[in-house]
Amino acid sequence: MSRNPDPKHGRWVLPLIIGVMVVLTYTFVSSLDPSTDVDGPEDGRDDPPFPTTPTSSTTTLPAEFSSFLVTLDVFEAQATSFEDEVDRINQAWEARSITFQDARNELVDLQATVALWEEEVAEASDVPAQLAESHVALVIASGDLAAAIEDIVLGLEAPDDGTLRRVAVEQFRAEITEVLDAIDGIRDTAAENSDPGSVDETGTASGDAGPVPIPGEGRESAFGLVAPPAAYEGHAPSPGSVTAGSHR
Repeated sequence: MSRNPDPKHGRWVLPLIIGVMVVLTYTFVSSLDPSTDVDGPEDGRDDPPFPTTPTSSTTTLPAEFSSFLVTLDVFEAQATSFEDEVDRINQAWEARSITFQDARNELVDLQATVALWEEEVAEASDVPAQLAESHVALVIASGDLAAAIEDIVLGLEAPDDGTLRRVAVEQFRAEITEVLDAIDGIRDTAAENSDPGSVDETGTASGDAGPVPIPGEGRESAFGLVAPPAAYEGHAPSPGSVTAGSHR
C-alpha cells in the first residue's frame, strides 16, 4: 500500500481562498470610475453647513411719516384720475362722440375740482417737519393744473384746427408728470430720514417706531381716492352756446 505524500489534505484550501479574494478585489477596484470620489473632497474644504435664514436690512418709518405717505397715495391717485379724465374728454371730442358744449362743461367742472384739490394739497396738515421742503415742491408743481385745464378750454374754443387744444392737453400731461415726480421725491426724502432696522424671518421689524401701516388703506380726502370719471357727464347745452361744428 502506497503512502500519501501529503497527509494534510486541506492545507492548500486557505491560500486558495485568499488568492481568489485578492483577484476579486483587484477586479472590483479596477472597474470603478476614476472620477468617483470615495473618501470625499480632496481640497480640504468641509461641506457647507446647513443654510440659515439671514437677517435682512430694511427701513422702519416713523409713525408721522407713514401717515403722510398714506395722504400722498391719495394725492397720487387723484392726480392720475385727473389726467385720465382730461384724456377721456379730449378723445371723446376728437371722435365727436360728445357735443362741443358737453366737452366744455366737463372741462370747466374738472377745472373747478382740480382747483379745490390744489388747495387741499397746499393745506395738508399732517406734513412732518423733515418733509416740509419736499411738500413745498409738490405744492408748486400742483399749482398749475387748474390753469392748464383752462388752457385746454381756450384751445377747445379756438377757431383753429385743434392744434391749440392738443398742445394744451400735452402740457397738462407734463404738469401731471411733475406732480407725480414731486410725490416720488417726498417718498425718497422720507426714506432718507428714516431709522434703519432689521427684519427677521418672521417679517417683524425692529426699532422704536412700531409697525408701519399699509399705504393706501383707511384714509380718504374730500374728493375720495379717485375722482369719479362720470362726474362731469350729462350737462345740457346752455342757451347761446357755440355749436360743435364751429370749433376744433
